[in-house]
Amino acid sequence: MNTNIPDPSEQDLKYAAELRTEIHKEVLERVRLVNPNINSVIDPYPVESYFQWNWEYPGAWYIYVAIPEGFRSRTAFVDFLVKKTLYFYSTQ
Repeated sequence: MNTNIPDPSEQDLKYAAELRTEIHKEVLERVRLVNPNINSVIDPYPVESYFQWNWEYPGAWYIYVAIPEGFRSRTAFVDFLVKKTLYFYSTQ
């Protein structure tokens, strides 16, 4: 079994950054309903966290861009970021 996990390409990084930006826009729309002065999202996940690796038969790794591991859905991840951002700004 080949366990050489590939590094993300520049194109992979671009796609991950685009997904992260798209999610942050969605989060900002929601948090601004509560506090219109918020201009940034508190996201503890770097862009590299938006990759997942999968072992594909007959023996190759591939990378795909997705929400960080540990969340059941995009909605759950967005809800997490909304709560984290609102909490951060409420303590300022």
